[in-house]
Amino acid sequence: MDPIKMPHERCVHIVDDEELVRDALTVLLSTAEIESRSYRTAEEFLESTSLTEPACILLDNQLPGMSGFELLKRIAGAASNSRVIMITGHGDIPTAVSAMKIGAFNFVEKPFDAEALLITIEEAFSCADKDRNANKEIEEIRARYDLLTNREQDVFTLLLEGLPTKVISNRLGISARTAEHHRAAVMQKMQARNISQLVRMALKVRNFDNTKNNL
Repeated sequence: MDPIKMPHERCVHIVDDEELVRDALTVLLSTAEIESRSYRTAEEFLESTSLTEPACILLDNQLPGMSGFELLKRIAGAASNSRVIMITGHGDIPTAVSAMKIGAFNFVEKPFDAEALLITIEEAFSCADKDRNANKEIEEIRARYDLLTNREQDVFTLLLEGLPTKVISNRLGISARTAEHHRAAVMQKMQARNISQLVRMALKVRNFDNTKNNL
C-alpha cells in the first residue's frame, strides 16, 4: 500500500538544537498526522528553506549561532505569511512577548503541554488557510478589474461613489446609453450581481492593501 501523502501545508518546521526535543516534537506531530522537518540551527533552516514560502515553524529562541529571535526577524522581514510559534524557556515571557510584537503567531514554554501545542498548531494552520483563501479572492478580483477598459475603469470608480448612470454620463461627457453600456460591461466582467456586491469587492481589496501596508 502506498504511503499517505500529507498536504505540504500540513508540515511543521522544527528549529531546535536539542535532538531530544526535535524527536519528541516529531513523534507528537506524527500522532496528529502532521508532517515535520527538523533543523538544528537557524542557519540550517535558512539553507534548506525559502523565506518567501509560507510555513508553520516551531522556533526555539536559544539557538547556537543565529538566535531564534534573529531568525524570526528575518522571516517577518520576508513577508512570507509564515506562522512562527516561538519556543521559550520557563519564565522567559518578556522574550516571548517581544517575539509576538515582531510577528510571532504564538509562543509555548518548555516543558510542552502536548495537547495545548497541537491546538496552537492547528490554529496556525487554520489562519494560514483563511489567508490563502483571502489572497486567492483578492487576486481574482484584481484579475477581473484588469479586464476592464480604461473607460470601464472610469465608470467603475464612479459607480463606487453611488452615482446613477445619468450623472456618470455627464461626468464623463458621454451619452446615457453609452454610460449604461459601460456599466453593464463592468458588472459582467466583475461578476457582480449588483452595486453593493461591487462595493464589497472594492472594499476587500482596499482593506487587504491597507493591512499589508501596516505590517
